[in-house]
Amino acid sequence: MPTICLRFRFGENQKVRMLMDACAAMQQQAVDFAIDNNKTATFSIWKALYPSFRAQYPHLHSKWIGSSCRAGATVVHTFRNRQRKGKTKVQKPKIKRPFVYVSKEFLKVDYDGSKLTLTFPVSPYDKDPIILSFRPHHKYCRLLDEWKSGKAVMGEPTLTYNSIFIPLKFPEVKPYEPKTVLGIDSNEMNLMVYDALSGELREIDTSYAAKVSRDHERRVRKGTKGKQNPKAKRKVMKKHGRLRKEKVKNFWHQIALMLISFAIQSGAAIVLEDLKRMKERIAPQHKSRRMRQRLLNFWSIMTFHKILAQKAEFYGVPLVFIEPQNTSRTCPICGKVSERLRGHVFKCLCGLKMSRHEVAAINIARKGIELLGGLMLPRQGSVGDPRSLSSGLGLKAQVHDRNG
Repeated sequence: MPTICLRFRFGENQKVRMLMDACAAMQQQAVDFAIDNNKTATFSIWKALYPSFRAQYPHLHSKWIGSSCRAGATVVHTFRNRQRKGKTKVQKPKIKRPFVYVSKEFLKVDYDGSKLTLTFPVSPYDKDPIILSFRPHHKYCRLLDEWKSGKAVMGEPTLTYNSIFIPLKFPEVKPYEPKTVLGIDSNEMNLMVYDALSGELREIDTSYAAKVSRDHERRVRKGTKGKQNPKAKRKVMKKHGRLRKEKVKNFWHQIALMLISFAIQSGAAIVLEDLKRMKERIAPQHKSRRMRQRLLNFWSIMTFHKILAQKAEFYGVPLVFIEPQNTSRTCPICGKVSERLRGHVFKCLCGLKMSRHEVAAINIARKGIELLGGLMLPRQGSVGDPRSLSSGLGLKAQVHDRNG
């Protein structure tokens, strides 16, 4: 089931802070016990530590003790996986951002269409429970309305010191049968979209994502200039890193929704290039340091692909990935592969002259159709047919739409 997590922030709450202090201490003790005794099961941790936790915090509800042990087991599982992959060198994890699961057995949720109220106790028979009230954003209101009408199931919320995460699980939407494909060529500053049914080409400007990354990198350099304390430098980098990620993700969410809407209207499947392991492909001996920094640090295309894949699954839009090899070097009319490609213009001996981004989008759509089993398109046939492509686009390829 596709899951969407809603995050609600709140100000300083004394009861929440006292509860989280106790849960954070129990979570860290659970992690230490699990690492020292090589335990990973939640029940084993709970069985060994419950008597001491009950003696330390006699006023707490037993559900909070169980949730703290479960949160500790989650941290241990994540740490073991990172350790197995060689991504960490520490011997024991230290929890910096404690969290705890809120049991649905004593959680009360009230939503009247504009105000969301969450109520949960700290101790058994608590006469003064914790009450958190929120005014959800309009994009959250739509999801909460669907949950209230029974179209979604609420998962177990996660509580931190100043926020609470509420997962909503929606039923899986079966992808529709595509009538055409949208080939999307992902570039540093734009997206080139080709509709195989109508032969329409659209260029979407995405330079804002790179601009945000460059601006925040400049602010980090300016903010850390002259600072000798490493902690002060990390604080500045952490602040701008968080702001940059939020801005870039919000931008890609808007672009993804626009493409999903376009695909649903035309009944199309979305075809993307599989750009995983991009760092290995751009080897240091083949590219300059400036080029690697520009392509890898400022090009957040994998974030966009991940967001688009999640939204396609949620809305039931078919999405496939194809190999990116020679997509911008293959002539879509004669099929000849250019050995060397320089600049932004693709020229072929057959007479085709157009942007290499447009050529890549057309070839991506053609590969997507081959992968989907060869869709037959009205009037133009298949994109893989050179004669149909030539009649649909023309050799000069001068007439096409470029809507931002």
